[in-house]
Amino acid sequence: AVVSTQSTGGAFLIIKDMPVGTEFGVDYASWTVGPKFMGLKMVPPGVHFIFYSAVSKQGTVAPRSGFFYTFTEGEVVCKDWSAVEECLRTSTDAVQDPRSIDTHLAAYPFQHYQRWCSLSSHVTCASLARVQPPNILIHSATALLPNPNAAEDTKSAVTVEQKLDANFIADTQNSLRFAKLDRKGASKGRTGADLSSFFIDTTDTVEWLMGECGGEAEVLAELQISFLVFLLGHVYSAFDQWKQMVDTLCRARAALKTRPEFYKLFIRILHFHLKETPSDFFVDIVSRDNFLVSCLGEFFRTLCDEGEGLEESLVSRGTKFKGHLEKHFDWEFIDSEEDLPVVVELPA
Repeated sequence: AVVSTQSTGGAFLIIKDMPVGTEFGVDYASWTVGPKFMGLKMVPPGVHFIFYSAVSKQGTVAPRSGFFYTFTEGEVVCKDWSAVEECLRTSTDAVQDPRSIDTHLAAYPFQHYQRWCSLSSHVTCASLARVQPPNILIHSATALLPNPNAAEDTKSAVTVEQKLDANFIADTQNSLRFAKLDRKGASKGRTGADLSSFFIDTTDTVEWLMGECGGEAEVLAELQISFLVFLLGHVYSAFDQWKQMVDTLCRARAALKTRPEFYKLFIRILHFHLKETPSDFFVDIVSRDNFLVSCLGEFFRTLCDEGEGLEESLVSRGTKFKGHLEKHFDWEFIDSEEDLPVVVELPA
């Protein structure tokens, strides 16, 4: 039914000269490019993630690259494949009537559309402009440039690995611009009870994050972008950002009282994120500790301890979410104070 309503609408993505065998995808679907492929049709208006991986004649798959794009109704976007750079570039030749190449265009995979919408509901043009790399392209492999200060930086390097790393610097034009969450740096100058409180309750960091991103909606957007870039773009640093954000938001005790609507949306986003991952995905390989059980345990403990001072609908949604995780993932959340961090001020 959805396809029939979109068959004469939606946007077009025209791609010229993409090599046969290339892995190409949009949102939650991917294909191996055939000889007749020239792009997509019936793309719903809104934000989408386009990704691809070049494949050599020997079958070696290159690291994934991709970009977000916000399509408008009826828009025709034209891209050319650059054989030298192995990436898509904006085309100088516009296609006047996409219907003339209709049989060469793959239909947008509507069977995954609701799933995509649930994971990108807060992502906007503004949030993408703030977070994505200046040149728009997102690469799973870090783009490097020669380090102009390599000779000087090599002197301070100790290991062979450090000396090799000193020869290169990250290409900032290809770097994601996530908000930098630095709890250790922000703790400088704090002592005693103030230091303990700072590490136990991350509300100060959450408030800073709100200001840095531009409000609650933008924080939720960055949470979704970081997850999507990791899941679909294969960028591990985005997963690190997602983990830091989840941990910080879960441990902000005071913020649960002042931002109940935000936290109800936060729970909803986490629900959809966890539907995309296996139950043991968040277990540390070395320690076997589950990162999410730890920070969500703190979150649920706060909902329990501060229940009377919190909005009833937030407590209700949090309790249902906890029960779902215990049943679906077989996770156990223990209401114990023993796991709370204790900061001891050592003598100088």
